[in-house]
Formats: sequence, structure tokens, C-alpha cells
Amino acid sequence: MFKKFIIITAAAAAIITAGCSSTPSCINIVPPNVNLTGEKTVIERQIVGDYMELEKDAWTISSVKTAVAKKNLSGKMSGDPELFKYMKVREFHYDKIKEYKSEGALGEANTGYVQYMETKKYESSPAEKKILLTVIDEENRARKKIFDRLIFISKGSEPEKAEIDFFGKVFAEEQRGLASKDEWIQENSGKWGRKK
Repeated sequence: MFKKFIIITAAAAAIITAGCSSTPSCINIVPPNVNLTGEKTVIERQIVGDYMELEKDAWTISSVKTAVAKKNLSGKMSGDPELFKYMKVREFHYDKIKEYKSEGALGEANTGYVQYMETKKYESSPAEKKILLTVIDEENRARKKIFDRLIFISKGSEPEKAEIDFFGKVFAEEQRGLASKDEWIQENSGKWGRKK
């Protein structure tokens, strides 16, 4: 039995070494075929994204003409100085209004203006409430002037009260969309609630 094992092992070794004598190694590695194309692979499409034409000859054209504030060659702002002045007032009060809104002391009314919401903090401190009401008054005055000027610029004549009111309602919808969670907003129906 031991003789058979030696004979079989010797025969197997002879067969294996016979194939290895012509190459430096008994293992023969064949590289895969590589085809270069302009196409993306499935994984590339998932990671990078894929461009597909949605509709042939579909065009989107957008043009906005405004005289609000343009920079002239000297680097100074030009345009409607009154409009620019009231936009600066809003910019000045932006951080304070954001703070009042987060405290729950200020809400966006459905008319496009901000409104005081009673809170213990401001009801117990007349001095702080006076500052808050001053900021509200200046913000609402600036908003009204901006509504007036924008309608005047686009229409070319003094706006009517109904036009200003409509502009304010559109602005209020935009402000409701921009409001942060838990800030007071007034729905078109007049109902006040916290934004969810």
C-alpha cells in the first residue's frame, strides 16, 4: 500500500512539474479585457449622477428687471434711494426681530407686518416692552414703505390701498414659509398658531 502511495505521488509530481518547465511559474494569470467607452458604469451613475435630457427643446428663460440697488462703477449703490433706505432699516432690525420671534414675543401677521404677542417677560418689564414695540413700529413702517415703493416702481404711479394690502398678503405667505419652527404665524383665516 505504501508503494502505491509513492507511485501515485511521484506520477502527480511529474505531471505538475512538466507543465511548469516552460514558464517561470506554474500559475498562469490572464488579465481581463479592458474596453474604454464614453459610457458611465452603473456605480458611477449612482455615485456621480447621470444627465438625462428630460424633454427635447425644453427651455427655461428667466429675466428680472429691478432698480432696487445696483452697483455703479465707483462701487457705490445706486437705484431707488428711498427703497434702499427702508431695506437698510429692515437689515438693521433683522437679528433683534429674529430673537423676539424665537422668544415668542413677535409673530408674522397675515397682512405682511409683524405683531406683538403677549409674553410674561415683556408684560412684566415696561422698559423692554417699549423697546420691542419701537422695533415693531419701525419694522412695520419700513415694510409698508417698501411695499409702496416696489409697487410704484413696477406700476409707475402711486399704489392704491388694495394693491398694498394684496402685496402685504403675498409677503406674509413668503414670511410664513421662511418662519422657523415654533414661531408665531397667522394663517390667512386669521388664526394664530406656532409653525410646526
